[in-house]
Amino acid sequence: MYFPVMRGKRNELIALRELAPLVSDKSFKPIIEPVRNNFSPLIRTIDALNKYKIIPIVIINPCMGDFNDNDLNIINDLKNDSLELDISFTPCVKVTSPAESYKSIIDSINLLQFPEKAVYVYDDIELDKIDLLSDINYVIINRYTPFKVLDQLNNIVLMDDPFQKKNKNADYSHKSFFSDLHMSFESCHSKVIGFGDYTIVGNNYSESGGPAFVVTIHLSYIDEEYDFMYVRHFSSEDDKTPTNPGGKFRQALDKVIQLLNSSQSSFIESNGIQELKILHEGGHFPGLGVIKKISMKHHIETICEYLNR
Repeated sequence: MYFPVMRGKRNELIALRELAPLVSDKSFKPIIEPVRNNFSPLIRTIDALNKYKIIPIVIINPCMGDFNDNDLNIINDLKNDSLELDISFTPCVKVTSPAESYKSIIDSINLLQFPEKAVYVYDDIELDKIDLLSDINYVIINRYTPFKVLDQLNNIVLMDDPFQKKNKNADYSHKSFFSDLHMSFESCHSKVIGFGDYTIVGNNYSESGGPAFVVTIHLSYIDEEYDFMYVRHFSSEDDKTPTNPGGKFRQALDKVIQLLNSSQSSFIESNGIQELKILHEGGHFPGLGVIKKISMKHHIETICEYLNR
């Protein structure tokens, strides 16, 4: 199963709502990290996923965006704000602090009697914390966790951050290797039940992007020879100014369409690809945030399509 991490920004949540009818609940369980203290869009997203039997994992002690520098457990706010919709989600504790601080949050999950619970051990796991994870349904840990530690855990989700993010869009080459975890996760250990990543966004969080000297469209694909995942980077010309993002998007999109119309394309015909074709036909620039949303959707659809083969 695939567990992509999605920050709870507007376009990320829209992407999840649009993906809900497109991917199978047997292969897709998103991990949502809230970044806004207005929970209404998040609750609508969970409800949309639930309609297709997808139960997302929601981090209940977020530390980014509106929750930066806050030691906050939002589980009661989520429960109170969602009473009318009766949504279902799996609460997740993100462990970035000593065992004493997150043990209390795990205890609070137990008191609320959720059917499942998750823990995301963000840094290297310490052996003296393993006992706290014995009853956890989803133990999300670093892909490169030592085998000795994996032996002592259950229900393991291997998390990776393989997107090779550049400081400037002009620095992206033609393509970059992404990962082989989608094809190898089951062989990593008998207790591994899934894997995850941060799609084509990467783990580093920012409220907004910088000036668009170059516009780049990132599109993932599975290599037909070895089944490795790569990302193609379609970039506009660099005119050394941050002006005319719409024109630069058109330059990058023309390159996408040119490849799609050739015999060299390895992209699946995802909903994201269909959106790009519609934008090309209409000559519309929807904004850079929407372009990133489309790339995230295509990435997730590509992995889920592979898992469903």
